[in-house]
Amino acid sequence: MKDKKGIIISISVVVVLIYSTLSIFTDIFNENVILDYIMLFLIFVTGIIILKFALEINKTDFTSKDKLFNSLVQSPDSVYILVHAKSKKVVYLSKNVEEVLGISIGNKSLEDIVFREINIPTIKNEIHSWDRNTEYVSQMVAYDNPKYNHEMWVKVKIFIYKEKNEEYFVIRILDATKEHKRQHLLISQAADIKSHESILNQITTKSYDLEMNINLTLNSYELKYFKKDNLYFGEEKRGKYTEELNKLLEYINESDRELVYSNLNIETLKEHFTKYELDSIAIRYRMGNEVKNNTWLESTIFFITNRQKNVVSILTKNVTESAESIREQNVMLQNALNDAKLMNKTKTELISTISREIRTPLTNIVGLSDSLLHQSLNDSVKEDIKNINDSSNEMVHIIDDLLDTSKIEKRIIQKNEIEYSLLKMFKRIEINAKEYKGEKPIKININMDNNLPVILFGDARRIVKALNEIINNAIKYTDEGVIDINVRGEKINNNVKLIVEVIDTGSGIEEDKLNTIMNDNSNKGIGAVKNLMKVLDGKFEIESKVGEFTKVTTTFMQKIVEDNKVREMMHNNKIAEEFSLKGKKVLIVDDNKLNLKVTNRLLTAYELDITLLESGEECIDLVKEQNNFDLILMDQMMPGLDGTTTMNKLKEIENFNTPIVVLTADAMEGQKEKYIASGFNDYISKPIDKVELSRVLKKFLKDK
Repeated sequence: MKDKKGIIISISVVVVLIYSTLSIFTDIFNENVILDYIMLFLIFVTGIIILKFALEINKTDFTSKDKLFNSLVQSPDSVYILVHAKSKKVVYLSKNVEEVLGISIGNKSLEDIVFREINIPTIKNEIHSWDRNTEYVSQMVAYDNPKYNHEMWVKVKIFIYKEKNEEYFVIRILDATKEHKRQHLLISQAADIKSHESILNQITTKSYDLEMNINLTLNSYELKYFKKDNLYFGEEKRGKYTEELNKLLEYINESDRELVYSNLNIETLKEHFTKYELDSIAIRYRMGNEVKNNTWLESTIFFITNRQKNVVSILTKNVTESAESIREQNVMLQNALNDAKLMNKTKTELISTISREIRTPLTNIVGLSDSLLHQSLNDSVKEDIKNINDSSNEMVHIIDDLLDTSKIEKRIIQKNEIEYSLLKMFKRIEINAKEYKGEKPIKININMDNNLPVILFGDARRIVKALNEIINNAIKYTDEGVIDINVRGEKINNNVKLIVEVIDTGSGIEEDKLNTIMNDNSNKGIGAVKNLMKVLDGKFEIESKVGEFTKVTTTFMQKIVEDNKVREMMHNNKIAEEFSLKGKKVLIVDDNKLNLKVTNRLLTAYELDITLLESGEECIDLVKEQNNFDLILMDQMMPGLDGTTTMNKLKEIENFNTPIVVLTADAMEGQKEKYIASGFNDYISKPIDKVELSRVLKKFLKDK
């Protein structure tokens, strides 16, 4: 193209030179008429040449644009249709329609394509009711492809495109058959994992007497027995491994202590992971006291790397009589462990996918209902919306319990401490109790000390779970009467010892049954409460008199975040603090328009200057143009550039120092630490909790 422009310029220069030369001669010979005729001829020829080149350039431009558009929309698994909105005529149709959908479209209208050729009843009905104000996206639906003998699954996406007062529909039909198969494969693999874990648990409990798990990353350990007939190392215990190892060695025969220590000290265990020597090791030794001097134990040491944590699992068995049998069982156990480790990655991916898929719609339900509560509504509507909001929040907590990876994999629960509202927590507990009691003639009273602080820091979800177990148990054994839930506290510096008493007028518990209950180590009822108390560093006691009452007292130490009194908050009817951040500029980036709407509403009360964007690319362009935002809230799961990639590109911009907080439905245990380690300044899980949002805004904007 540049060559053609050069030729045109050259021709023009030649014409000027010829004209100048002829002018000299005509001046000499006075032949003006000849010059005029020659000049007209040259201008005519030059014009034809320039017109020819111009047409060729335009033709080249048009061909290039056409090729560019075709290359953008071509995809081996997608069909693109561009339809004029008013006439319903097809303007553009990707060439692979017959290959993907198995049909021949030809020169047909939108109705012919969507309602006749693509015969999917579900999509027909949805498109008829589509409001056209929002982007239309279908769920995965079955499609009978006439070209193939197998079942096909598709997704349909439609959005509006406007150009020069003309409106078009851009329709994308995606072949989602492979995605559908993958989802079913994950479900099938999850069932296999459960079966293998069941076999593994049976082998472990039948073959071994005790288990000790050591977390090398945290320098912590836990010792527990599968059988209670012989407590080789005293009672079950947990603590700092390096501090407790010498105490455990005192139970072992003095001549064998060096052997055990050389294999089990923390430096040796860490060295196995450093050198990738992860094969299991078995050691034998004798117990130390006179009675057990002839008792031989064999401990098998397993090295497990799980979610960036190095864990050592030690299983121990009495091998005094049957060493050969134990070795065979070790082989079985190792095979089962290998199978479980191979499937563990698939299980984690499945759990993470389920968590994100459920949390995404809940984000919008919780956010919209929460924002509606701050609007002027009549009492009846406001009460209904409040119930929706409370139930949605409760569903989030249920999902957290069901999808707790560490609980599924290790049968242990770890703390997840956050700021929480004491009033809001006990409101949830009250709702759960009333739902559980159903039609039983029981009155439930929550009596809260008015001087308690309103905002605390601790594992609220675990506390709620423990109290729900206790209250549900009280309801179960109370046919009628009263259940009092008394809440009081004792302040100790910047902490409060939270004391909760649950007193029922039920049948009571006999002394022998009470002893059995207190020794329950299962994961149900009081056994579950005991396990939760260990994690929460809490205590609980049971007092009961047959035919009169049962009283369960629990104690938790919590940090005080906000020391306003409960009575003041009850009077003001406010749960989360709202404060003005007028003048502060916040950028929200999320590809989901409804998520943007919800987040925007939640931030409205803070009087912020808010900018909304739908992609990482837009975010980078805007920050390059005006690098003056005080805070960026960034969704992680976005098409194109995800949140993490966008964050890294933003940090490459000169003088960029705006804090970035990730917003994500990826709320599995350990994800917060992962995102912060990757470079984000903080983390908020979806659905967005107002207390967490208030904490982040206060942290980055209030004192800025």
